[in-house]
Amino acid sequence: MKIVKLYPERCETCHTCELACIQNHSDAKDIDEVMEIDPKMHQRIMVVIKKDKPHVQVCVNCKKPKCVDACEYDAITKLEDGTVVLDEEKCTGCWECIEACPFDAVAKLEEKNISIICDLCGGGEYQACVASCPTEALYIKE
Repeated sequence: MKIVKLYPERCETCHTCELACIQNHSDAKDIDEVMEIDPKMHQRIMVVIKKDKPHVQVCVNCKKPKCVDACEYDAITKLEDGTVVLDEEKCTGCWECIEACPFDAVAKLEEKNISIICDLCGGGEYQACVASCPTEALYIKE
């Protein structure tokens, strides 16, 4: 199981990772086009400041994910490899998963009335947030 982690001392809170995430999950070729097509698109990763240090809010693939238990529609499941995934087709936008997540890692995509969770850009070797970070503050932990 992979998760996105952060070296806080390297992070400059430039939010490039968030923009890369948005672009990677859209059909647009560049960030300007993303904003034209869907200005309310939401990232699946967020950098915030907690206790004066950068912190990354992203799905940590909990051993016993509360978001899975909270979803009455089986839209969120935990795969055999430990990855937590959300089926956007099954999501009804009840937001129970958002309330249940202790890490604030589930986001609202209100215009589509669904929740979204980091999908590690499809789970392959490429993660847009990590690849785009100019200070190499993000990394993948297995």
